[in-house]
Amino acid sequence: MSARPPHKSSTSASVDHRFGMLQAALAPYPNYLADDREISRQEKSYTFDTVLAFRQQYPHQPLYLIIGADSLPQLPTWYRYQELLEQVHLLVMARPGYDLQIPDFLQGRLVDSMENLAQRSSPGLAIFEKTAYDISATRIREILTDTALPPTLPVLQKLLPTPVIDYIQKQQSYKISTMNPTQIKDQIVAALEDIKGVDIRVIDIADISDFADFMVVASGTSDTHVKALAREASDRLRKQGLIPLNEDGADIGEWVLVDFGDVVLHVMRPEVRDYYDLEKLWDEDVRELLKQHRELQES
Repeated sequence: MSARPPHKSSTSASVDHRFGMLQAALAPYPNYLADDREISRQEKSYTFDTVLAFRQQYPHQPLYLIIGADSLPQLPTWYRYQELLEQVHLLVMARPGYDLQIPDFLQGRLVDSMENLAQRSSPGLAIFEKTAYDISATRIREILTDTALPPTLPVLQKLLPTPVIDYIQKQQSYKISTMNPTQIKDQIVAALEDIKGVDIRVIDIADISDFADFMVVASGTSDTHVKALAREASDRLRKQGLIPLNEDGADIGEWVLVDFGDVVLHVMRPEVRDYYDLEKLWDEDVRELLKQHRELQES
């Protein structure tokens, strides 16, 4: 787990408490271990770095990287993703309401079962369909931080393991955000407009995403401008008590990501934005497919 996770809500607990909850969840399972190397790193931590560390520690053991189906299309945006994929088998967890599409560059790795994946000598990919739980991390945090209607124990028991519930109650590890997603989004847009962000676009993804309610995308005219735009948005929210969960790319400037929890900001140079075309990941065709899939699931 990362000290600055890429898709957690603004009501998130501190990294120490998140690690504590992970340890509590795994405590009944002696074959599982919560590893703290990511949260112990002083520098920025990427999945590639973690996998490389495990590869050095276990040079002859197969490594498996587990991701959600909604993360699969974004793999090309990950740091050193091609090298990463050469080191691991990929296990993709099905997500309710998500129409899973395997990218062309991964089609040759696809196998039809976990057994075949384990027997494969070169990096492979398998889809795990049996855990399509309709549980949203965002929704769990909303329930935990609802002071107007505190959750009852039976409600929590449907969402979380008992050791995690005990930990949360004992540590009081969640804090309530004073800003809702719309307010955060509006502050980000205002900050970008103040220093002339280009082609600012707000995408409402609340109905098709578990990791955020809004994505804000903007362009900067240079690396310096890109960094300045991201810094202006970050500084404005910090002054109002909202600390970003994750900030990546500011050392380079071509593409800076700032994760405010319920709102994710991408600031890019125009050519980088055109190349990755993040907006297309959330276009109307994708929304309609997801809507149809969810309606089928509910019928």
